Amino acid sequence: MKKTFFIVSILTVNIFSSTLEELIKLSESNPSIKALNYQAKSYDSLYDAAKSYNYPSLDLSYTGTFLQDKPVVYLPASFGGGSWQMQSKNTYVGALTLSYPLFSGFAISSQIDQAKLQKQKALLKVEDAKRNLYLNIVEVYSLALSVKHIIDSQKITLKATQDSYKKAKGFFDAGMSSSSELYRIEALLHEVKSGLAKSKNQYKILLSQLSFMANSEITDVNSLPDLGYIEFEKLKKEALNKRPDLRSIKLLIKEAKSKIDLAKSSYYPSVSLYAQAAYAGDTTSLDGDGYTNKNKSSAGFKINYNLFSGLKDHSQIEAAREAKLSSELMLKSYIDKVNTELYSSYLNFQSLQEQEKSAKAQLKAQESYEKLVVGQFENQLSDADVLSRAISSSAMARASLINIQAQLYNAYAKLLLEVGNETFLSTLNK
Repeated sequence: MKKTFFIVSILTVNIFSSTLEELIKLSESNPSIKALNYQAKSYDSLYDAAKSYNYPSLDLSYTGTFLQDKPVVYLPASFGGGSWQMQSKNTYVGALTLSYPLFSGFAISSQIDQAKLQKQKALLKVEDAKRNLYLNIVEVYSLALSVKHIIDSQKITLKATQDSYKKAKGFFDAGMSSSSELYRIEALLHEVKSGLAKSKNQYKILLSQLSFMANSEITDVNSLPDLGYIEFEKLKKEALNKRPDLRSIKLLIKEAKSKIDLAKSSYYPSVSLYAQAAYAGDTTSLDGDGYTNKNKSSAGFKINYNLFSGLKDHSQIEAAREAKLSSELMLKSYIDKVNTELYSSYLNFQSLQEQEKSAKAQLKAQESYEKLVVGQFENQLSDADVLSRAISSSAMARASLINIQAQLYNAYAKLLLEVGNETFLSTLNK
């Protein structure tokens, strides 16, 4: 069931009309959202690349070395003197090497964690951008719908004014009223036509804005979803868990902790293992050089421990700790800000609900009065001034109600989007 604005006429929606839910789905193709999605995919690929550090590395190499002089060893005189060639001038080596970082002082795991956090931050950036886009779409859509209904209201006002003008013209032609009476009705008629033309142009502008945000041509708007029940305390708890901007700050804390672990890794030794199948020779066939063995296969390990780095590691750890503390304080401040925003939005929503009740009552009274004055005018019991004011007052009351209803849904959607996208989107699917 959709929320229906209070208007007298029955609206006819053409086949090109779009619902708010359809526009939200179309907004997925918005260029700014697509760009952020591609950016998130790039961080996903970088995360996959970082995870590869945990796997062994297998490398195939083939090298050639060409010496200018023959490699020789010179014997001392006690051994008869002279020189002996130790290997050939040209050496070719082919090797298949398997290496694995057995322990890196948690450096690898920290790098993987940071890549994962960058990916999550990119996804939250997409979600937050969508949240802001949804807010803009709701604002423009509800305004466009209110202008559409105002146009229908103005058409009602125009017809009432035209009917009154015909009646006044008849009185004037029969000599039963003065020309000033006729001119006042005619002036009101032009004013209503001018307002109608302005509203139609405003409607086109709003549709153009929606087309830009949805990246599709929008030629009409349909209706707004119903307002659901608001349970403020529940929404406040959900916001602390779902808000993408809050979750981004929480990720900053995790990222700072990961940087601390990465900086501390330099305090530990790194251990790596390797094994290789290698063959050498003085030709490309790798069948030896006649001086040394052709099989150069080997296995081994490497332990590396940094003894001093100019206090760089200590400074990096302190910087990461300070960044973590800064993020924790930022999170606390931001939670207070979110709670304040939610409470303000909730109070605004409640105020608009009361304003809607008042506007409905006001419209009912104005329409009843307009009907009374029209009857009096037709029986020459009321003049053109009173009739003009009655028609204008009814039109203003209708416009006021329509505007408040648009603001009311805006406030409702904003409150839900201040909690999270899913909270808002779930109300569209009902």
